[in-house]
Amino acid sequence: MSRVSNECVVSELETDTAEAEQRVAVEADDQSPLEAAIESLFSGATGPSIESDADSRIDDVERAALTSAEVDPGAVADKEYSYRMLLDAGVDETVATALRRRFSLPWSFESDADLDRRSSEVRGLGDAEREWISVSGDEDWKTFEYDHADPITARDDGPDERPWPKPTPVTAVTGVSADDADTLADAGIVSAECLATIDAATVANLLEFDVLHVRTWRYNARELVE
Repeated sequence: MSRVSNECVVSELETDTAEAEQRVAVEADDQSPLEAAIESLFSGATGPSIESDADSRIDDVERAALTSAEVDPGAVADKEYSYRMLLDAGVDETVATALRRRFSLPWSFESDADLDRRSSEVRGLGDAEREWISVSGDEDWKTFEYDHADPITARDDGPDERPWPKPTPVTAVTGVSADDADTLADAGIVSAECLATIDAATVANLLEFDVLHVRTWRYNARELVE
């Protein structure tokens, strides 16, 4: 009787163990994708790598060309390479040009003097391309938002309020006649501006004028031109 009893106990234990294993398997199958992902994360399982948005913009052909030239595509996407560096590394010019435009790569990391020299040496470039080369050494090259000379617009302030053009005719000075103006012209005094600065005594002695008249003309000239 003891032997039969022991066999029954063992049979019941095996049955309970099988049912427990089946229940665990069913619960594992009922895991949601999120739960499975979390479990795989903590269990050390690795999933597919996720490329950066910038790196994903490099197509397979370009990626193969960069790899062949031993250039890291991610470094290109991070703007660690210039256009000249890609060409110097052996990247095809068409691929390098496409990457330069897509990622706004600088033409070169060289100095401004080297850039100016290179822009003048490179042939077959349009004016906009050549201008881009010249400014690509600073921070403004990305959007081409650098200063240009603004066109000068002519201003029309209306007619001159002066009744005579500059220099002011000496005959416009009160008291100076046409004959007096001719005499003053012999001494090089041909405008009211000039008459306003003369030494009255010297001019009077030189041209044989009354010094009081010359002083009066000088005073009137100063009043006129001020």
